Amino acid sequence: MVGKEKQLPVLVGLSGGLDSMVAAYLLRIQKRETYGVIIASTPEQFLETGDSAFYCHQTEARITAVKKFCDHLQIPLTIVRPREEFAEEVLEGWIAAKAEARRPRTCKDCHAFRMHILAQQMKELECGSIATGHYAKLMRSAPGAPVSVHSSNDLTFDQAGLLAGISQDILSKMELPLSELQRKEVLKIAENFSLHPPVRTLSFGGCLPPIKQVNDLLEHHLPESFRKEGEVLKADGENLLGRHLGFHTMQFGVPWKEIKNQNEVEMLIVEARWKAKELLVAPVEYFKDKGAFLRHCRWGEGVDFSAPMKGFIHHGGGLQDSEVMVTPRTLGGAWVTLLEGEESFPVGEDLTVFRRRGKNAKVLLSGRIFRLARHWPSNKISIEAKGENGKQTVEIDKDFSF
Repeated sequence: MVGKEKQLPVLVGLSGGLDSMVAAYLLRIQKRETYGVIIASTPEQFLETGDSAFYCHQTEARITAVKKFCDHLQIPLTIVRPREEFAEEVLEGWIAAKAEARRPRTCKDCHAFRMHILAQQMKELECGSIATGHYAKLMRSAPGAPVSVHSSNDLTFDQAGLLAGISQDILSKMELPLSELQRKEVLKIAENFSLHPPVRTLSFGGCLPPIKQVNDLLEHHLPESFRKEGEVLKADGENLLGRHLGFHTMQFGVPWKEIKNQNEVEMLIVEARWKAKELLVAPVEYFKDKGAFLRHCRWGEGVDFSAPMKGFIHHGGGLQDSEVMVTPRTLGGAWVTLLEGEESFPVGEDLTVFRRRGKNAKVLLSGRIFRLARHWPSNKISIEAKGENGKQTVEIDKDFSF
């Protein structure tokens, strides 16, 4: 008689927050052999003021609290400090985006980096899976089929959009102890087991705020030509509105300045002109349109690329879902058109579309917005292209397959 194969240990990623602690607690209640990992990746120059620059910064007090928690549950803990890797693989990309007045993909890039570190630790510690405190669901349609990401039972705190961008080799090794729970249930479990992690306020996409230390870092890394001040102009004309102190002090899609009275129209930054060192701004209506092109798409399982398909964008964590039509253009790109609701896509660089509204909705695709949606004067886009007589301006249809 052949005995059952021994279950390999599970590696749990501990952020120092309540959700990951409850996930670890649930694994130990199931008598799972568990190893813990906490990732402290804040670069050396930010160690003293990391909380103000990086929302996932691990203070020594938070690390000590995680150690105490793991000692109580008899979970061996590994502290990983990939500071140089974080600076090279993540922070440099953020700085490059800041230099161009683009919006850095802070949470997406950081999340992918951390999941990669957890995958490395899983192999080194000879564990069989990775557990996290994400609110999402992972499913397979059949044994051996790709893992599909679904929304959780708590649409307000759902994190399916974050996981949708993770590669299959990592998703296939993940398990989510909180997948069937709502946050209020997790809070109750924490209360019952007296789990009280250090309090911190997280803000999605809030890293590298315009504070002196961050500005000093940018000025130190950027060439002088990138830091030159210039003019701020209105996009629909050439009206001079003011001056900027360098592209790195601004960001695409954010207000040009604070509105001081009700008669003022909010102006958002929409374009940076490198050679002239000019920033263009336009009213908030600039970002309203029924369509946006996504690139670098990750498609859900079983997608039929031969025809358009309906989906839903979970605005506000799913509280105000908007129906969309998704038209695949290439394997890595898609045109997404709003079918209902306000004619406005989120101001950002990433978008996740689900197959239906509500809980347990399968992710249809997740991608990066190539060009933030706006009202085009026609159904044509003018671009510069090489022709027989050098560069020339040509018009292509907005639905052209990029």
